[in-house]
Amino acid sequence: MIDDQPDIFLLLQWLEPLVDWKPFGLLLPEITQHDITIIEQVDTKHQKLALFTKWLNTDPTATWRDVLNALTKREEINLIQTINNLLQVDLHICTGGNNDAPVSSIAPVVSTVLSSVSVINKLVTSITSGNPKDILRTHSYKLGHAISVNLYNVTDALYAKELIPQQTKEAMHVSGVTDNEKSSKIMLIIEQLLESSPNPEQYLIDICHVLINQHCTLTDIAISILHELGQSDVAKPISSIPNDVQGYADIFCLHM
Repeated sequence: MIDDQPDIFLLLQWLEPLVDWKPFGLLLPEITQHDITIIEQVDTKHQKLALFTKWLNTDPTATWRDVLNALTKREEINLIQTINNLLQVDLHICTGGNNDAPVSSIAPVVSTVLSSVSVINKLVTSITSGNPKDILRTHSYKLGHAISVNLYNVTDALYAKELIPQQTKEAMHVSGVTDNEKSSKIMLIIEQLLESSPNPEQYLIDICHVLINQHCTLTDIAISILHELGQSDVAKPISSIPNDVQGYADIFCLHM
């Protein structure tokens, strides 16, 4: 059972005495500081539920062993001993070890937990989606640098989708200005257009769908932004570049 995926009801029940859930959460596989920051915005009484929900949704290979490893690093000796003992018993879900517990008494508890999980999932997704302006600002430095690497192709692609005005496209061909300065101007224009857009989120999504078809660094940044916008079903485009050229590009990406 130690290598089984934890049941969220048992996580809530067995880890109820855990007070410092944040440092514990950071020790769980796939949980990041960004996740913890988001979960902190959830109502206090639901924060541990939000943590466990996020972890189980993010890490399909999550096990009780991961829980015990995190508790060990936190030196939560009593909890480790308790959970170790409970894992030795063939527990029926939600019975607290009482296999004779009637199904009718278990059902309301399970229903309540599942309902809470559903609410937390929606809440965390909503918070994760974030503000498009803030998300763009967070990625602006890397995005600007990556655009400068392939300035003219990116500019033409954005203009073709009517995401930047013609004046901006023409400004990219002015001599005496570095590509870094030009890419900074593009970023400034994009930020201004996003702020004035009636649908900022959709505008940023459209930008990302253009960038995702550019070079590997822009693809990675665009996918990251789309994920933060709640667009989870995003796949890298299949490149039509010859295999040998793509191989060099992939090696370059790995060493960025």
